[in-house]
Amino acid sequence: MADHPSNHPGNRPGNDPQGDSLRDPNRHWFRGLTPFTPVDPHESYWYHADNMSRSKEMFKFTPEMGLRLRGLRVAAGLTQQELAVLMGRQGKGNHQLIGKVELGKARYPSLGFVADYLRACRASFADIADLLNAYTLQPTVIEQRGYKRVQSLTKKLSWRVAKAVERYDHHVARSKRKPESVRVRVAHAKAYARAQEAQRQLNRLVEAEISAAHLGSVSPEAVYIRVYTRKLWRLLSRSEDEHKLKPRLEELERWAAEVGLGACRRTSAARNGVTF
Repeated sequence: MADHPSNHPGNRPGNDPQGDSLRDPNRHWFRGLTPFTPVDPHESYWYHADNMSRSKEMFKFTPEMGLRLRGLRVAAGLTQQELAVLMGRQGKGNHQLIGKVELGKARYPSLGFVADYLRACRASFADIADLLNAYTLQPTVIEQRGYKRVQSLTKKLSWRVAKAVERYDHHVARSKRKPESVRVRVAHAKAYARAQEAQRQLNRLVEAEISAAHLGSVSPEAVYIRVYTRKLWRLLSRSEDEHKLKPRLEELERWAAEVGLGACRRTSAARNGVTF
């Protein structure tokens, strides 16, 4: 009896400033000598898991998933208390935790908890696979954040440029095996938006030149000028290597000469007032 915690001088009734520790169910003992801090229900794993700061795009246990689990429990003919016992969670309040999960109020239950739940119901993850797959087939969190940032950017643009940026962003996002960071994705979208705005400015200048030359909007000369300007713009805006750019410009000039475009008018229509 000498080793019993009640015989320790600091643990005898009356010496405990918190009250009679031996009769307090919230006091726990380590090796019969040193008391732990009383257990606070708000310090449990479930409290932190359900209240920790998480992104809106991250996984949450939805009410639909909880309803699916409840259906499995009911099909197995189990009450929440019986299920808690089969899960090895006979402690007080565990059936309330099961109720929270089934109602979708426990947003982040652990994988082990769900596995034990299914095991107790003689079910498997295949019974909820369609719900899990619906989540995993979505774009990644980084992709969703990048999409939202690009959408925020397009609100500041004209609707034509905004549509072009959205199509560009969607195409690039689908073509990448590894998602780009949000910063890089937004930077690419901004660069494309600037290019589109410059392209629109160039188109207005070209149409002004065609009108000033008294050319019909559907005349062969007007069509050739538009094609030439578009090709010249692409070469100047996309080519960084001057050695590769020069032969392509020469090829374009030969084409222009073949169709009968004047060099002066072509240069004026393509570059007048345009900043590359």
